[in-house]
Amino acid sequence: MTEQSVCECTPVVGTRFEDERGRPPSLAIIEAVAAAEGVDPLELDVLSDTIDLESIDKLLKGSDGTPIHIQFSVNEWDVFVRDDGAIRVCDSNQVTDPASVFEKPVRD
Repeated sequence: MTEQSVCECTPVVGTRFEDERGRPPSLAIIEAVAAAEGVDPLELDVLSDTIDLESIDKLLKGSDGTPIHIQFSVNEWDVFVRDDGAIRVCDSNQVTDPASVFEKPVRD
């Protein structure tokens, strides 16, 4: 897969959406953004008001093998998702050298 998700932001959360329970990508994205904000996912502002999470689920689950990279911003977070299950939430206020978001270490 060719890496296309280059950013100047600092990753603060790194997770995956694949698991045995068939958890949809959108749920993992919500949990990742909540973790970045330090809140319970139920306390998070509704992401579906900003992002079409159902379309993201369909796009990622229906991949025909063509590499998919999704990027969007919500509040001060830049969110990157790949079809292989990788998710990164980055702090757009903490600028670093441009590099692949999936190769940068996640800040503790």
